[in-house]
Amino acid sequence: MPSAKPAPPGKRTPRNIGGGPARAGEGQASRGTVLMRWPALWILFYLAAMDIGANVFFAYPQDPRNTSPSTVQRYFEYGRSVEGKLSRMTGPTDETSAPIVAIGWLVNDKLPDEGDGRPVVTFYGMSHAKLLVEDIASTDGSLAVRAVAAPLGVPTWSFAAYLHDRKRLHSDVVVLAVMTDTIPLVAATSGTTMYFDGAYPYTWPRYYLADGSLQWVDPPFLSEQGYREFFFDDALWSEYVDWLAEHDPHYDPLLFRGTFLDRSSLVRLLRRSYALATRAARRATIYDDARGFDESAEEITILESIVEEFAQRARRAGSVPMVYIVNSLNTGDRAFRLLHPLLSREEIPFLSSHEICPPNEPGNYLPDSHFVPAKNMELALAMSTLIHEQLDARRPATD
Repeated sequence: MPSAKPAPPGKRTPRNIGGGPARAGEGQASRGTVLMRWPALWILFYLAAMDIGANVFFAYPQDPRNTSPSTVQRYFEYGRSVEGKLSRMTGPTDETSAPIVAIGWLVNDKLPDEGDGRPVVTFYGMSHAKLLVEDIASTDGSLAVRAVAAPLGVPTWSFAAYLHDRKRLHSDVVVLAVMTDTIPLVAATSGTTMYFDGAYPYTWPRYYLADGSLQWVDPPFLSEQGYREFFFDDALWSEYVDWLAEHDPHYDPLLFRGTFLDRSSLVRLLRRSYALATRAARRATIYDDARGFDESAEEITILESIVEEFAQRARRAGSVPMVYIVNSLNTGDRAFRLLHPLLSREEIPFLSSHEICPPNEPGNYLPDSHFVPAKNMELALAMSTLIHEQLDARRPATD
């Protein structure tokens, strides 16, 4: 067999790793060859392609007034940092901001401050209370019912809303709404820390128990105007973030602070997973399905003090205090059982939703956690009856 012809001087012989005939072009390392030798590069390549593709094809609407993004657009946006969300939704005016920016502020001159001669009944709480008010108003024209509400309004926000609102208008009946799912959030001070997905910017005080009495610390701003002043001033905003870090146990810099990583759709997905995990872990320290509420938790003792203080202040102001207990889906009547001893001891009238809408029957609830319309109407009729009973009991007896 003839011997292999030697390569000309100065020319490198192609490597024949497999032992077979050398192929043309094997002397040049192609991009595919490099990627095949380093599988991690393939992974990084596809991750980058997915990241860029999600940002391009499922970009969130730039218009903050657009309240109807697609489900996929919302999915990739949920994990944006709180500051990133606030930057997208907040403009210098209401007309250039998302509608949610204007909702929930304790200092608010947009609420009615005059009665019309009918008994005034005011509910303080979350959207469930607002929907109940709408149904009461549609069926009972003898009452002037109004709602002071915020998205996921927690009991501490509701109590603070009552303290601010009573300066504006006297109510014959005041109703504090308490929902199972928001009780673990009693120590929060803002929608931005309470609910990462929505990042509602409204604020309220941080409540504490000191020497057996209820005390609170106000955040740097309680109004929409104050929020804008702080948000568009770096020094003031830094002051507010420091306040959150000191007073709000739900504040997490990994979720709150905005960075260049907000541009990555994959990082946003990871951040949202982290947010869901930490929220579940925090909730489990206060409530779980097996044991219910931990009555020694700070949030529970604050809640009980809030309800008691609410009733005492309302009575001193000449109002009838009431409590509306919203038992969340699949939580049984645990919120009712938690508050019932206090309500009985303080003789506070109440309506608990579990009496009409058993919490462990999913058919009573809509996907957004509200009651189905028929059940909400039943609750409205029951609440209306209870309100009239309390008003009748206040009227002096006549011969």
